[in-house]
This record gives sequence, C-alpha cells and structure tokens, in this order.
Amino acid sequence: MMLGRYILFLIFLTFSVMAQMDGYQKVAEKTFFNGEKLYEFKLKNGLRVLMVPRHQAKVLTYQTWFDVGSVHEKLDPKLKKTGLAHLFEHMMFRGTEKYPDGRFDELTARMGGEKQNATTHFYRTNYFVSIPSDQLEPLMALEADRTRALKLTGDVFEKEKGAVVGERRLHNDSPMAIAGDELLMSLFDVAPFRWTILGTEEEIKGFTLEEAQYFYKTFYAPNNATIIVVGDISEDVLMKLLVKYYGDMPSQEVPRTVLPAEPEKTKERRVEKGHKQATSELLLIGYPIGDINSPDAVPLSLLGAHLSTGMEARLRKLLVDPGIAVSAAAHPNSKPNIFEFFIQLAEKRRADQALVIVDREISLLQRKKVSEPEFRRALNQELLSLYADFNENSSLGNWLGEYLMLAGNYMRGFEIVEGYKAITPADLQAVAKKYFKKQNRSMVIVGPEKMKGKKS
Repeated sequence: MMLGRYILFLIFLTFSVMAQMDGYQKVAEKTFFNGEKLYEFKLKNGLRVLMVPRHQAKVLTYQTWFDVGSVHEKLDPKLKKTGLAHLFEHMMFRGTEKYPDGRFDELTARMGGEKQNATTHFYRTNYFVSIPSDQLEPLMALEADRTRALKLTGDVFEKEKGAVVGERRLHNDSPMAIAGDELLMSLFDVAPFRWTILGTEEEIKGFTLEEAQYFYKTFYAPNNATIIVVGDISEDVLMKLLVKYYGDMPSQEVPRTVLPAEPEKTKERRVEKGHKQATSELLLIGYPIGDINSPDAVPLSLLGAHLSTGMEARLRKLLVDPGIAVSAAAHPNSKPNIFEFFIQLAEKRRADQALVIVDREISLLQRKKVSEPEFRRALNQELLSLYADFNENSSLGNWLGEYLMLAGNYMRGFEIVEGYKAITPADLQAVAKKYFKKQNRSMVIVGPEKMKGKKS
C-alpha cells in the first residue's frame, strides 16, 4: 500500500516538474461548429495564447493583441492624452538594438510575410502578419524582440511624431472622418470616446520620450497581451517557442480603466458642418445601446444585417436603388456602444430627405415585425459572412481577437451567432423600440463648404 502511494507521489512530482519546465499551462479547449479546436494557454508571466491548428496548407497567421487603446491613455493619470497608443503602432515598426530601423520589414519580407500591418482603436492595438509556417521561429524572434526591447530614441520618436501629424492632417481632409468625430463628440459628454484615436496635432507634437517609455513599459507587458496563431501549427512547436522568446519577460502592473458614466440624454442633438472636400452631403445618426455582452447584442446584430447587408437590405432598397444615396449602412458598434447609420447622399440630394426615409423605416420597425422571409434573409447573410471569415486564417484570428478585447470572451461572436437560433422577428422589433428613441440620438450632417456650421 505504501509502495503504491510512493509511486503515485513520484508520478505527481514528475508531472509537476514537467509543467514547471514547460513554463505555461493549458487554460481551455473549445470546439467550433465545424469540429475544429481552439486551445488557450497562458505563460507564467500572464501572456495569453490562442491557437487554432489547421494543416490544410503550410501557412499561418501570427497576431499580437495588446489591451490598450486611446481610451486607456486618456484615463491614465500619468498621461491624460490621446494619440500615443496610435503613435506606438508606428513606433513598433522601428528598430531595436538587435534589429536596427528598417530591418523588421526587410526580414519579414524575406520570410514571405503577407498582410503585415497594425491597427489602433479605442480599446486595443493589434499587429498581424501571415507567413509560411516554417518561418515561425525567425518571425517570433522579431516579434518578441520589439515587444521586449524597442529602441526609443529622441530622433526616431520625433520623426515618427511628424509622420503621425501628417496622418492627422489627412484625417482632417476626409469628410467622413470628420463626420464620425463630430458624431462621437455629440453622443458622449464625458467618456473618452468623444476624443479621436489619433489625438490632436498639439497632443501628438507634445508627447515626450519619458511618456513614451512609461507607456511602452506599462501597456506592452506580457500580462496585457494575447498572441493568436491560426494555421499550420502544433502545441509542442508553438509553446516551446513562446516560452523560449517570451517566457522571461516580466509582467507589469497595468492601470485599471473605469469609464465615467454618461449622463442620460433628454434631447435630440443635431450638428451641421461644411467641409471643403465634400461634394455631397453625409448623414450620420447614432443611438446609445448596451454593451456587447448584453442579450440585446444578438437581435441588434441581426437588425443591422436586415437594414444594410446584401442587395435586398432595407436601406439599399429605400435609399440607394432610387438614387437618393450612393451608399447606406447601419450596424451596432461596441466600445463605443452605439447603433450607427451612415448615409452618403448622391449629389444634389439632401440629408433631410434621407432622414425622413430613415425615420419612417424606424417607425415601421417599431410598429410592425419584419416578415419571416426578411428575417431569414438577414440571418442567412450573417451566416454567410461568418463562414467566409471563418475559412480564412487571418479573418478568424481577427474575429477571436476583437471579441476578446471587446467582451473579455473570444467566443462571444460565436455565441451571438448561436443566439440567432433563439430569437424571432419580435426580438428585432423589441430592440428597435428600446433603443431607437429620438431624444437619445445624435445626428451629424456634413456637406460642401458653403454649408453653415450649426449645432442644436
């Protein structure tokens, strides 16, 4: 009896040592609707890893997601500005001591890297590239090095600030970009969604090297990051390399972000603005909604498809086909949590003409359930979109990463689609009644420069 217990103890001790040597733990295993598996791991320093093995082709997508965007820097007591998160997206393609400026792009190109880029949003920053799977280790060496040892020097920092100032000026030249900025400014009185992700030109020029070093050390920590790999990979290969290149990075204390509560809206807001680049009018309408984890996210998502996805979408039939608008779309958004309508009017058409049609359609949604054929069409469009995204490695990685950053749950997108099975046209009617209230909404009209600026 004692011998048996001793053997069991040795087995337990062996597995414990092996796990310690591995430097990571398996957190979860999920099965997708098609039978494919997702595996979640975590390194000792807090780095999260999502892996979806696919061996149909010798390629993979490698993505790094940092839980930091313009909202975090605006609310950070040591920064209280916006624009540095986006500026760092640029800085991460500059040099380190080991790989000087210019070498990153050169080396990834030699690996056969494609779709290499990065984006910054209110709530996250991500970096991504697709490569042949036999190039994983050299790519990971590059990625880990810039996460660990980015070379922040004054001359490079100032040069990149100048490039971002140029991007900010291009942003100002876009009527749609300015309309979007104005909509968020009107919808949010206190939340940092009211400030553009790029920051102001003054903020960009004013960032110091000390602020950049603080931001990098604090937010580009392994415990604030997720690496997603989809494609020709196995656990043994991936996790061995991740422990090798990332395992000794120290975790950091990341400031907790709490969004300020928005005061309740009691009156419709309207902004009119002229723009020198506008050749026709733009109409944007926004309604506050619940967050992505709310049960309402399911019918709101399908309502967006009903209004704007496909050739038979309601807004297309009402506005585009008759020649009133060049394009028309509507969809729910998260962080910021709003339901948005975007309408690009045809020349010589007026935003108020489109507004009457949109309001009539909203009233119809609230008074009458959409027909069963229309409901099924929207559902099929959403499923088609999911299947198209799911089949492509980088799109699946984006899907998982976005929902992880938005909801804290990388499976939330699949839960929403699964939730479609339980809703009916009555649920679309219910959310239209609940959220599409005139006293809660803001609208922005941007047109040719001769248009006078007006707010109400």
